[in-house]
Amino acid sequence: MPGAPRPGSIVRMPPTDLLRVRDLVPDFLACAGRGAPQLPASRYPAGHPDVARALRRDGDWSDAARVAAVLDGFRDRAADLAARAETVRVALPHGVAAVSGALGWSGDGGPVECVVLVGLNQANGWASELNGRYALFLAVEQLGPPEDLDLLVRHEAAHVVHDRRAAIRDWPEYGVANALFTEGLATQVTAELDAGRPDEAYLWFGRPGHRPWLDECRRRWPEILRRVRADLDATDAEHHAPYFLMRDSPLAGDLPKRCGYLVGLTAVRRLRRHHTLRDLAAWPLPRVRSEMAAALTDLPPPP
Repeated sequence: MPGAPRPGSIVRMPPTDLLRVRDLVPDFLACAGRGAPQLPASRYPAGHPDVARALRRDGDWSDAARVAAVLDGFRDRAADLAARAETVRVALPHGVAAVSGALGWSGDGGPVECVVLVGLNQANGWASELNGRYALFLAVEQLGPPEDLDLLVRHEAAHVVHDRRAAIRDWPEYGVANALFTEGLATQVTAELDAGRPDEAYLWFGRPGHRPWLDECRRRWPEILRRVRADLDATDAEHHAPYFLMRDSPLAGDLPKRCGYLVGLTAVRRLRRHHTLRDLAAWPLPRVRSEMAAALTDLPPPP
């Protein structure tokens, strides 16, 4: 696994004050054991009320019956889920330390909160507000192979560290300009920390089969760029969805889904020519908007 210690090697461990890991997988396994008298949803993750509130706020955990049905389907994967959680715990300290160094964060304000959990078989990882600041969530049932885990950890950790530098949790949730910047910056951080992979690996966390997607984005670049520039000041969910979500959107037409990630990465790379990652991570929202508008002017397609 990139970034993790090799067996028998001597490594310098990352500072422990950068990271706090909350592993909810053992709680799930205890609830889902064959002798458990109740469905997992009745007790998991109720032992962590702040996490439960955050999950419900994100919307996917509001239907108790559906949550119970999905989680109950993981009962027979106990050994696999426990092994995946262990792999994540090994990868997290090194990934968070690498991102913190790249973005110039030394741990001010307390450690990064990382929640390892069994999710609802949807997202593999995300950054979301928890107790007043961004936290990193990793759903073990959705994780890819270990050799690609660092891509996901570093990308989502970059959002959390970026929040420590610029309070991005206060930016418009569906702002097109700031989403282009935050996703582009997180992807560029990952690319610089694990150089040598093709762009589709950084944009899809190593998942295979996305070279045709990248080729289509390049082929349709003028159209994509024209639409992004027209929607740059939008802050509503309908205009945000075509560029950043996988679901169908009335405004998307047949645009390649998630094409905003590639646009954001390409724009941030243009900005990166004149600014360090640390500088970019500290920009306030007004500067992000103005710099992104300038960067998108006559932006050439990615090579």
